[in-house]
Amino acid sequence: MKHLHMLMAALTVVLFLYQSYLVLSANKRAPRVVKIATHIIYALLILSGAMMLMQLMSANAPVQWVFAKIILLIAAISASIKAFNAHATPTQRKTGIVMATVGYIGIVILAFAKPENLF
Repeated sequence: MKHLHMLMAALTVVLFLYQSYLVLSANKRAPRVVKIATHIIYALLILSGAMMLMQLMSANAPVQWVFAKIILLIAAISASIKAFNAHATPTQRKTGIVMATVGYIGIVILAFAKPENLF
């Protein structure tokens, strides 16, 4: 399950970078197939993460960092939605991309560090 989750995380970042490139360089929207793939990858990412969270909780492992990752993922998805909206202004797009980037960087840092006493 860990490998599936890591693959979906990598694909999420790659698709985010691709969509960001389209929005910032050519002011275009992503093709329909990319949008559909993004939704499928988000779903698999969340499902695989939930399954791993259940395994960690059954082993009584500290999982506070997982909840921080969930909050950052919600923030990153929300900012991405605003950034890639067809009716967003250029300022909203840039701000959304920056906020989502910060969220994804935070998730990656937490994934590698796994701090035990985050809260």
